[in-house]
Amino acid sequence: MRLRAVIADDEPLSLRRLELGLERLANVEVVAAARDGAEALEAIRAHRPDLVLLDIRMPGLSGLELAAELSGEAGPPVIFVTAYGRHAVQAFDLAVTDYVLKPLDFDRLG
Repeated sequence: MRLRAVIADDEPLSLRRLELGLERLANVEVVAAARDGAEALEAIRAHRPDLVLLDIRMPGLSGLELAAELSGEAGPPVIFVTAYGRHAVQAFDLAVTDYVLKPLDFDRLG
């Protein structure tokens, strides 16, 4: 069974690297890629993914705000992929599944 994932990052190169890395994993299919939190929320509601990978800092709706929104909806598991380690405690307070720092080690996700 393949996990359907939505990914979100406001940095185009980071978003593309994440997408390419996940494509290498046999058990993950990226169903949508978003460049900000609002776009990610729309994609999550439209695709109902099994997993969401989010950056912390995004315009409009941050990754933390999005995760808080999803936790109230019994949403999919969230993994933060970010360059900022200082938000980990706040992220885990939102019951996220994991918090990984960039650059991402895709073997960790496999």
